[in-house]
Amino acid sequence: MEMEASRPIVPQDLPDLRSAHEALFPIDYESHFYECVIYNRDQIFSWAAVSRDPTLQHERLIGFVTARTFRLYDCSIADRACMGLESRLLDQEDIIYILTLGVTEQFRHLGVASQLIQKVIQYAKGRLCRSVYLHVIDYNEAALNLYAANKFEVLATLRNFYHIDTGRQPDPERTSYDAYLYAFLIDVSLNASPLAFLSATCAPVRSLLGQLQSCMPWARHQSNYFSQAVRQRTYGPIKPVKPAAPSQQHGGLLRMFNRA
Repeated sequence: MEMEASRPIVPQDLPDLRSAHEALFPIDYESHFYECVIYNRDQIFSWAAVSRDPTLQHERLIGFVTARTFRLYDCSIADRACMGLESRLLDQEDIIYILTLGVTEQFRHLGVASQLIQKVIQYAKGRLCRSVYLHVIDYNEAALNLYAANKFEVLATLRNFYHIDTGRQPDPERTSYDAYLYAFLIDVSLNASPLAFLSATCAPVRSLLGQLQSCMPWARHQSNYFSQAVRQRTYGPIKPVKPAAPSQQHGGLLRMFNRA
């Protein structure tokens, strides 16, 4: 098998994508999630890392990342505050949330996950997004090491953030888990392009339009898939401190997910 550069996830990847999520994650994803991923719906985008058999001309999914672009208006107030993006002037600015990231066991420790993360970061910079962020469950040391290596900052500890009762969690008797908020903050002013200056100049206007739009529910076209889940998210006290340095990787799975 030969490794190939990452590409967008396509409908033909669905069987491998679903199998990988079921194998890697202790939670179940609905069919709607997979449809949004393979058809690029609801502002979700993705990349797949694939291996190719040159004799059979067959591609096999070996890694993936799924993420969603949305406005800061739809971001949790607590998350915004931890990232220093709580100003209402930024309401209509874009941000990216990593939904899932995984690599099959045979291809771990080869830099595949980091390549996929860097694809997301470059995409975010190109769109002048303010941040790429996600929540990482507390027991996932492999993920903690991975994001630290890719220059993400851990900004907060979220108590009892995840509730998992599928029986696939590490401890079947435990259902509540803490999470760490990780973010790669982007200084859009460093992108010295006319678009960057225009974006900064128009931010107050976009914020005003967003506030007016929020007063007119009939004019909004937000999907319930993500924004409603984000607004209804509740968790315990936030500790804006770094966790203790995680130990070295022990071959743990790269499992990042949210509760939406």
